[in-house]
Amino acid sequence: METDYINQFKAQSPAAIIQDMFNEKKQLKVALSLKNGVYIEGFMVDVAKEEYQTFVCMKTEEQEVLFFDLQEVSVLRIKHPKKIAVSLSKGSISRPLGEEPISALQLRRWIVDQESLLDATINLSLEKSVLQEANARLNSKDVITSLLKAKQLIIEDEMGLAAWKEIKTVAITNTEKLQVSKEGNVLKIGIEITKALPKELEHLFVEKIEEIL
Repeated sequence: METDYINQFKAQSPAAIIQDMFNEKKQLKVALSLKNGVYIEGFMVDVAKEEYQTFVCMKTEEQEVLFFDLQEVSVLRIKHPKKIAVSLSKGSISRPLGEEPISALQLRRWIVDQESLLDATINLSLEKSVLQEANARLNSKDVITSLLKAKQLIIEDEMGLAAWKEIKTVAITNTEKLQVSKEGNVLKIGIEITKALPKELEHLFVEKIEEIL
């Protein structure tokens, strides 16, 4: 069914969800009930912490502006949960719903095109059952894209460029935790390809790769 994705959502505090929505700049209409019984519908404008309290600024469709303590929220209703399914599922849904898929063949062709940019052969070592998942294929593409961005940051100076030239192959596998290691001229990357990828992955790659080069 079209709403089966909701079964993957995880129980979370309204405060945590509101904070995530603001951090990810998601402009979704929400409805709130405060502990004093006040009911609010509108869009998040700002969330700010002052000492030990966190305050929220919201606007209504009538352009009214409301301010309240985040901890006073007792019930949160999200009008279009599909748009933040990744956050509401805590990563069990690994991609935004409704994305255009990529086939396994398209992914392989795309990978070949990226090898010249990476200056290394890319070995995507994933089980067939994993590659059959549409989200895993899209995540694989994002991992390689993040790696390309990391490479550009690493080779900004001569020392980084010389270190990167030692890498001839990049091997990507599916692991529960992010792992980066180097064996000879092979850069090994392990990442949970079936779950939501870490934020700012390219910077994580830079940090971990520079430790081993």
